Amino acid sequence: MTLVWLVWVVYGYVNYDDMADRGQLSIVLLSAVIGMILLPIYFISVLLFYVYKRGPKKK
Repeated sequence: MTLVWLVWVVYGYVNYDDMADRGQLSIVLLSAVIGMILLPIYFISVLLFYVYKRGPKKK
């Protein structure tokens, strides 16, 4: 999902003029905002899952 978002944002950046002419700029901006929200949530959830699975340290 992250890779698809990154490709979409880069595609929108490269084709900015064409996207603006066709009125699709809002789609690119919306996907960028969604990605900026979901990306940290994804990494934090992976970190918390790792900490949870590791459990308490054994002595």
